[in-house]
Amino acid sequence: MEINLKYRLGIYEKAMPLELSWEQRLLAAREAGYDYLEMSIDETEMRMARLDYTDEEIYGLLDAQRKADLLIESICFSAQRRYPLGTNNEEQEKYAVNLLEKAVLLAKRLGIRMIQIQGYDCYYGEESDGRTKERFFRNLRRGVLFAAQHGVILGMETMENNFINTIEKAMYYIAEINSPYLQVYPDIGNISNATEYVCKDIRMGKGHIAAVHLKETLPGRFRDIPFGTGNVAFADAIAALYGQGIRRYVAECWNGREENWKETIKNNRDFLDRQFLKARQLLETE
Repeated sequence: MEINLKYRLGIYEKAMPLELSWEQRLLAAREAGYDYLEMSIDETEMRMARLDYTDEEIYGLLDAQRKADLLIESICFSAQRRYPLGTNNEEQEKYAVNLLEKAVLLAKRLGIRMIQIQGYDCYYGEESDGRTKERFFRNLRRGVLFAAQHGVILGMETMENNFINTIEKAMYYIAEINSPYLQVYPDIGNISNATEYVCKDIRMGKGHIAAVHLKETLPGRFRDIPFGTGNVAFADAIAALYGQGIRRYVAECWNGREENWKETIKNNRDFLDRQFLKARQLLETE
């Protein structure tokens, strides 16, 4: 069979030093060969402050993208680890919903069409139970309806805990809420630690996977594993994703303040491109 191997590979903002300006970060991503950048809104006050960008800051960021000739095309909204949608704390629950709505509005202002949300019902110091799961469902549905008003897709990430660590588990919420504005945005590294049959799990999301994080992991270890040194079978996973028409990916990696970070992100792009070539070879034998 003839395979169209065109795809777009973005890079996670945290793969580069924190102190860079937006224009420097975007230029570095372009020079390393990436097609776009994924912004992080994590649980730090510095990055959460982006949810309150002024018009001037928005225009400055849009101008930086123009100058660098590279766009920010998605947001990883990991602030939800600190403020999960199913928390037992009523005040924090309201705040968590408000933060999600602010993330949607930020995305709209920047022309970003996709937010990767976190599959946590609760996290720090709380136990997951039927109540936290139901609150998560209600607040997720509310967030999806808000996103639908503004034309922004929410993509549910598969996480490292047991609540939603597979596409199969995420699909319960996709099916129940049943909106084109809620899809799955899985992390292949996390899935590889959750099940030994990753490709089967990928097929469980057929028609509902909007984009994919490509991350290296080892059993029990979920981050800071250099590409090529872990247990993730990238080529097999990419081949299964290609069979569903998935063409958007992000290289998820972190900068440990190494001096050669520019070389590292370029090498990561080269490594993943080789995995896509291997995936094509697998598909061509079908």
